[in-house]
Amino acid sequence: MEDWRPSEAIIFHYDDPNPKREKNHRSMETDLRAVSVEPVALQFTERNAVKSLHDNMRELRALLSRNPEAAIVFDISVFTKRHLLMTLRWLDDEGCWDRLCVVYSEPDDYDVSQHIPLSFGLSTLQQIPGFAACPDLSRPLHLVLFLGYEGDRALAVYEHLQPIQTTLAVPHPPFKPAWAGRTEAFNSDLLALVGDDLLVKVDSIDPDNVNASLVKMFGDEKKRGPHARVLCPLGTKPQTLGIYSYVRSCADAPAILYASPLRHNHDFFSHGVGITWVLKRSIADAATYPLR
Repeated sequence: MEDWRPSEAIIFHYDDPNPKREKNHRSMETDLRAVSVEPVALQFTERNAVKSLHDNMRELRALLSRNPEAAIVFDISVFTKRHLLMTLRWLDDEGCWDRLCVVYSEPDDYDVSQHIPLSFGLSTLQQIPGFAACPDLSRPLHLVLFLGYEGDRALAVYEHLQPIQTTLAVPHPPFKPAWAGRTEAFNSDLLALVGDDLLVKVDSIDPDNVNASLVKMFGDEKKRGPHARVLCPLGTKPQTLGIYSYVRSCADAPAILYASPLRHNHDFFSHGVGITWVLKRSIADAATYPLR
C-alpha cells in the first residue's frame, strides 16, 4: 500500500487449526487499521465450502454496491484453489470481471528439502460448486492434472478416475530456477505409472499461457471434443486463474475437480514473500488504480 489504499478491505479467515495463520491474520488487520481501513473478516470453512460462500454473499454484495465504480483487487496468494475458483465464478456472475484486478505474491521458498509433500492423503474428490460441467459418460475421459508438490494426492486422483487419456502439466519455468525438477520429483510415482511422454510444461505464472496450453491439450474451446474433459488444479495459483479463464469461454467446458487432502502439512509449508505479480488488470484507468 505504498501508493494507494483500499476504500474497504475483506480478509477471509479459514477455520483449520494453524497458529501461523492466526498471527498473519492479526498482522494484516493491524496494517490495514494503520492506514484507517477497518477490515471485515469473513469466515470460510473448507469442509462446507458452498454454505460458507453463501453466508458471505450478503456482505460481499454490500461492499460491491458501496463501491460500484472501484476496481476490485483480489489477492489470491493464500486462497485454497476451491475457494479461489468459487469466488472467481461468483464475482464473474455478479458482473465484476471487468473490474477485477488479480494479484499474487510468490513464496520465498517451500520447506521441501526432505521431499515431504505439502499435504497428506485424499479425503474426497468432488466437482467444484458453481461449475455446471460434469464428465459425460458417453465419451472417453481425458484428464488434465496440473501438478504441484502434493505427491500421492495427484496419484490418487489418477487412480480414482482411470482416464483413457491423461495429460500431466508441470509448472515451467518455475517461480525460481532452483526449483526446476521439484514437481517431477514429488510426482515420481505418478510419472512412473503413466510415462514421461504425457508430461507437458505450462508456465507457472502467466494465465494467458495456461489458457493457450489448455486449447492445445483439449482442442478448440468453441467446439465439442471427442473426449469428456476433466481438470484437476494441483499446480500454482496463477495457473488456476488461467484454468478459470479457459473454462469461462469454453463451449464444451471441462469438469473441475477438487482433491481434498486428509490434512495439510503445516510444519513444512511456504515461508517468506517473493515477487508480487499483477496477473489480471481491470479495464479501469491504471492511473486511477495504480498497482505495482
